[in-house]
Amino acid sequence: MTKPTFFAAIAVAMAGSTLSAAFQCRLPAVSRLVSCPRPTSSPVKMSIIDDLRLIFSEEGKKNRAAWDAREKAEMEEAQREIRERRLNQDKMEEYMDNVQSKRQELTEERQVYDFQQKIEDDYDPLSDWKRLRKEGKLKIGDDLERDPTSERLGSEGLVDVRVDERMPYIDQGYVDEDADVMGKLFGGIFGGKKENNEK
Repeated sequence: MTKPTFFAAIAVAMAGSTLSAAFQCRLPAVSRLVSCPRPTSSPVKMSIIDDLRLIFSEEGKKNRAAWDAREKAEMEEAQREIRERRLNQDKMEEYMDNVQSKRQELTEERQVYDFQQKIEDDYDPLSDWKRLRKEGKLKIGDDLERDPTSERLGSEGLVDVRVDERMPYIDQGYVDEDADVMGKLFGGIFGGKKENNEK
């Protein structure tokens, strides 16, 4: 084996699958010494340095400029609508009617969950929760509208409400009185131990 062929064999052995099939075919002697795996495609891995380069590149600067221009245009449009409402009594009344309507809807929606704070003997809020859910007054899980822009890796997207606040037992729970560490500490200092001893 000549020196160039020997060094080429070492290079192929070290590089492994990174060499292309075309290069390996040009070295018949080397191909007999090492295996010739098929080239595989691997996902592109970008580090935070690559992200920063992209952000501060010419393309990134153009994207940021376009984003800033879009944000500015939206804010100017909102300011224009506010000025028009203040100068036009009819538009102002229509706006306030919409505000009151939304507030009323939120109030009625919140009143549906009054059963969570209901405290009675042998009362289980789960019964009302199931009834309201069946009537369509409670929305939870797939009933809620999801944000399509937050879809990631098979996720259907996020919701803009706290789902735990819509569960039946959110305002109930067991409290262990012995878990009051501060009460034990200050109770011991100010005579709590004495009362316990007397009992």
